[in-house]
Amino acid sequence: MGGNGNGDCCGSQEKMISAEEALQKVLSVAQRLPPVTVPLYEALGKVLAEDIRAPDPLPPYPASVKDGYAVVASDGPGEYPVITESRAGNDGIGVIVTSGTVAYVTTGGPIPDGADAVVQVEDTDEVNHTAAESKRVKILVQTNKGVDIRPV
Repeated sequence: MGGNGNGDCCGSQEKMISAEEALQKVLSVAQRLPPVTVPLYEALGKVLAEDIRAPDPLPPYPASVKDGYAVVASDGPGEYPVITESRAGNDGIGVIVTSGTVAYVTTGGPIPDGADAVVQVEDTDEVNHTAAESKRVKILVQTNKGVDIRPV
């Protein structure tokens, strides 16, 4: 602040207005600009005049919202074989998770058919196995149908 530190500047005796009052004054005289069409390469820094909606959902499949294991929720905690890995893209498509099996999924990865929940990796323990054995994981928590799955 200038002047004597009491909110006046340069000897002015006008009282300072609140931020809310200043905002209202600005908004009362501000005018909305009409929309314009610009080429994509000139759009940087611009704001859309209206929302844009995709004609189809992308990705077109239910996806995991966390890294973890796609499971059949009713199976509950226990040790299960990992039958596939599903990463963002199309991995895991065509594989069916059945009761007693799980599939490793990454964030954005498709949920294999048959699975109805995801248990985040922090709620699991990898079971030691030899190269000849299939990978196994211990699910440590009970989950519910639909948990950590982003629907289409």
